Amino acid sequence: MDTTLWKYPVPTWIRRETIELRKTTESDSKVNRVCKKVREVMMNAEKEGTASSGIIVKEGHYLLPILSTFAKEEPPKLEEALKLIKNNAPEGTIGKRKKSPLLSEKVQSSIQYLAFLADYQLIFDTAIGMYDFSLAKAVARHSQLDPKIYLPQLKRWREQPEATARYEVDVKLKRYESALRHLVLAGQTEEADADPDVHLTKCLKFVEEHLLHKLGLELFKDDRTSRRSIMISLGERFLSDRKPEEALAIFLAAEPRHLDGAKRASRICGDWRTYFACFAEAGEEVDSEQISATVEAISSKFGTMREQQDNYIAAATILLDYAHDVADAIDMLISAHTWAEGKRVAYLNERPDLAKKVVNGAVSYARTCIEDLSERTSTFTTANRRYADVIVLRRDAIKETGEAGLSEHLDDSASVFSMHSTASNTSLSSCASGSSIGTVGSVGTVASTVISVGARSTFSLVGNDSTLIKHKSKFNKIGRDKKKKKRRQKKGKRKAGSEEELNELVATLKHSCPDNNYVQVINETITFLLQSEKLSMARLLLESYQDFDATVSQSQTARLDKDILNREEQEKIDRKEGRNFEVFYQHPCENDINAIRCLPIKECIQHAIGFLL
Repeated sequence: MDTTLWKYPVPTWIRRETIELRKTTESDSKVNRVCKKVREVMMNAEKEGTASSGIIVKEGHYLLPILSTFAKEEPPKLEEALKLIKNNAPEGTIGKRKKSPLLSEKVQSSIQYLAFLADYQLIFDTAIGMYDFSLAKAVARHSQLDPKIYLPQLKRWREQPEATARYEVDVKLKRYESALRHLVLAGQTEEADADPDVHLTKCLKFVEEHLLHKLGLELFKDDRTSRRSIMISLGERFLSDRKPEEALAIFLAAEPRHLDGAKRASRICGDWRTYFACFAEAGEEVDSEQISATVEAISSKFGTMREQQDNYIAAATILLDYAHDVADAIDMLISAHTWAEGKRVAYLNERPDLAKKVVNGAVSYARTCIEDLSERTSTFTTANRRYADVIVLRRDAIKETGEAGLSEHLDDSASVFSMHSTASNTSLSSCASGSSIGTVGSVGTVASTVISVGARSTFSLVGNDSTLIKHKSKFNKIGRDKKKKKRRQKKGKRKAGSEEELNELVATLKHSCPDNNYVQVINETITFLLQSEKLSMARLLLESYQDFDATVSQSQTARLDKDILNREEQEKIDRKEGRNFEVFYQHPCENDINAIRCLPIKECIQHAIGFLL
């Protein structure tokens, strides 16, 4: 009801009725309620033998009207209607030929009346769905159904065992859960003498075809062999659906455990611990090719800096435990920047040469960090200066629309302010260097990458916001023997001062400031250099980070102070010209950007260097 047409407020009872009608479900609609009430009255009248008007009513007097109430409900209750027709059939046989009561004139006329209200095919399917084949034959007698088709079919179902016939009916009506229940029952009762393996194969095929694994496990809960077969089938289904973690859990939950499937699933999802554990549980030895493929896959995996460290440590563990390859394990630990662990493993295996290699790797990494911090300093200051101009334009755009949310049309209006700043934005492309450092001798670059591992490895590895690793070993072939291809990038026209430019500046500022993992690695590197008598390099790395920290702090403070002064001046102008100055329109990104600061180096490290140098 459109209440806007009312001159006066809508009465309470009308509003209440409208709300109740909206809440009414399909099964409890007004038509259904009326049908139920009318049917109840007529059935009570037949039961009592008299109507409200005093007329004597016999059983079946209101048969056709009651059938109408069943047929007109939504959805139609045809099964109840057919049961009512069958219950009202005359008792005994009809005529000298002993015909079925369902072929009597009363039943046939009732069926024809019901067919006037509903489709014959639907009524026939309802009848066979009741597994009443005599009733189905009576329904089909005056329909357009071909007797050459339905008569042999009904005859065959009558002659079959009950569970088998019901299984075929359920399949025809696409009631697959019920069909599986009857198929299992047929194997337990009527086909007890048949080969159980053949019956299990038939059930398993039906389960796989209609994805009924859950019901199959319930029906075969007491049959250990069948239950295991269904679980293996379920695991294979998960693998085909690219859900290796679920498949791994299912394979290992089977009794006995399906180790072959577990090895395939763990290999796909990268669970190397379970992968090697399955070999040991099966009493199989892991050959060198499998070890190499696993290590190569893990060490080539992309992700955040922390994820890469974990991957390299895992690869080093595999090399030590299964291949006893100390040299390549040390390379992995160097790539993970775990200097102390690398040195410990080297001395544990009496390899002082490898211990020296770890120290050299830490020195090389420190130089890389110093270069990276210098580049981050330049990027941050440039982006912060431009951000100070753009954020003012975005505030003005919000103020003009009077909204806190930003719309696409604001970018067009903001372009008129492009003359306010002539700062170059080309240097901001350096924000592509990620928030984390790569391995020895290289600075990582943020990328979104999907890796397809070499032919020997079947591990499926996917990573986002990755840091490219340039460390080279026989297990890390990234970039080896490949020529760099120059890709032409389409340069879209970006409006100065637009929301798009602001988003790029925000991303640049956030990525330029080292994250927790990066700072932790710097702390560990400085500590290791101090312990390895590389005092000068430790001091250079500490000073580089402190210089970067100071630059970020000064840049932020200067921008915020300037912003406050500009706002105070603008407030004076607004006061003088009589404009509203009480509302300050702030962009949603400002709180995050204003809070950007560098994490400090540990005080113990600073104290130690203060005493040693």
